[in-house]
Amino acid sequence: MFEERLLLAGGLVLEARIAGDREYLLSLGRDGRVLVEYRSGDGYDFRSVEKLRYDFERDVEDALRQG
Repeated sequence: MFEERLLLAGGLVLEARIAGDREYLLSLGRDGRVLVEYRSGDGYDFRSVEKLRYDFERDVEDALRQG
């Protein structure tokens, strides 16, 4: 299992968790509010770790632009 929680500038919290076969959580939040979250079983069409990361980063950029 891999788990990491990072406190970033501006009060952002990035959480990444990978456990077992295709069990994952990628989350970005601020002030206790989730801005973007990808979690296994949420309907995301998981194809590869690279695609998951790309899609998550794109959604994070969009969320941060929106404020």
